[in-house]
Amino acid sequence: MSLRILLKGSTGYDVTQLQSTLKILGYNPGAIDGVFGEQTESAVIKFQQGNTLVVDGIVGVITWENLQKQISYFGVYIVQPGDTFYKIAQAHNIPLSDLLAINSGIDPYNLLIGRVIQLIGITNPKDGAALPHADVNITWTKVPYATGYRVVVTDLDNPLKYLADFQATVSADNLSYTYKPGVLTKRTHYMITVSADTPFDPTTGTGYTIPFGKVHITIGESIINPPVILMPLDNSTVSKANFVLQFTLPELVGNRDSTLILTSTESSFSKSFKVNALHPEIAEPLPATWFADVPAGTYEAVVVYVNSTLGITLKSKPIRFTLAE
Repeated sequence: MSLRILLKGSTGYDVTQLQSTLKILGYNPGAIDGVFGEQTESAVIKFQQGNTLVVDGIVGVITWENLQKQISYFGVYIVQPGDTFYKIAQAHNIPLSDLLAINSGIDPYNLLIGRVIQLIGITNPKDGAALPHADVNITWTKVPYATGYRVVVTDLDNPLKYLADFQATVSADNLSYTYKPGVLTKRTHYMITVSADTPFDPTTGTGYTIPFGKVHITIGESIINPPVILMPLDNSTVSKANFVLQFTLPELVGNRDSTLILTSTESSFSKSFKVNALHPEIAEPLPATWFADVPAGTYEAVVVYVNSTLGITLKSKPIRFTLAE
C-alpha cells in the first residue's frame, strides 16, 4: 500500500501509523491520535536528523522508506483499516495460533488502527506460567532470513549475577530449545528471552539482532539436593591430625568444584579449603598441614558446591564440631 506525504496538519490512520512507528523507534510523537501536530513534527525532525535525511519535518517517500526499514527490525506490524488477526497471519505467513499466542493481551475482536502487533515472539511457555520441575520446552516464531537464535534464561533470584544467566545458541532451522531439570532449581523465578541473528547487511556493514520480548516463569520443587556433610559428625570432636571429610553431591554433569568453609563460633576466624569434588562420597583424611594456622575451638562447617557449566551454586546445611590440637 502506497503511503501519502504527511506534514503538520495531516490527519488520518496513516498519521496514526506514523506516530506508532516513531514511538517504537524511540522518538516521542505525543498522543497516538492520528493528528500530525507539533510534537509529531518534532519527532519526525529528530528522526530525520538521526538518519542523515533532509530535515524538513515532512514525511515523504524517503522518510517513509527509512521508517519502514527500521521498524522491520523489530518484528512488529501496525494495524491498518480492515485488518484482522487472520489477515495479518496470512500476510506474514504466521500460524494464526502463534500470532494469537504472542499477542495474548490484545482483543482480536477489537483491533484498533495504529495498534502494534508482535509478529515474532515466544509461543511457549506463557508469560507468568508456574511450571513443575521438569523439562522446560521453549518455542518461538520463525524469523525469515535468521542465521540462528539465542536463548537466555535469567535466574531472577540468584544474588550471584555472574551465575544468573544460562545461554544457548540454536541453529536457524530449529524453533525450540529444552532446558533440563538439572539447570532450573526449585521455587525460582526466571526470565526467558529469545533473539534472532540476521545476515550481514551491505548498507550498514553489520547484521542485526532482533529481540523477541520476555517471558517470566516460576519453577516448582527441585529434584536437586544440596550437599550433605557425613563426616565429621555433627557435634563431634576431631583433631587436626585426624580430620576426615566425607559428603554427598548432586549427580549433575558439568565442571564442578567444592569448597569446605570453616567459621569459628568464638571469633571472626574463617578459612576455606578446595576439596575433592570427584569422589566426595569416599572418606578422605585431610592433611594436618591444612590446619596449621587454624586455632583450636568450636566451628561451623559448610560445603559449597559450584557447577560452572550449569550455573548452579548449592550449600550444605551447617554442622558444628570442636577442633582439637
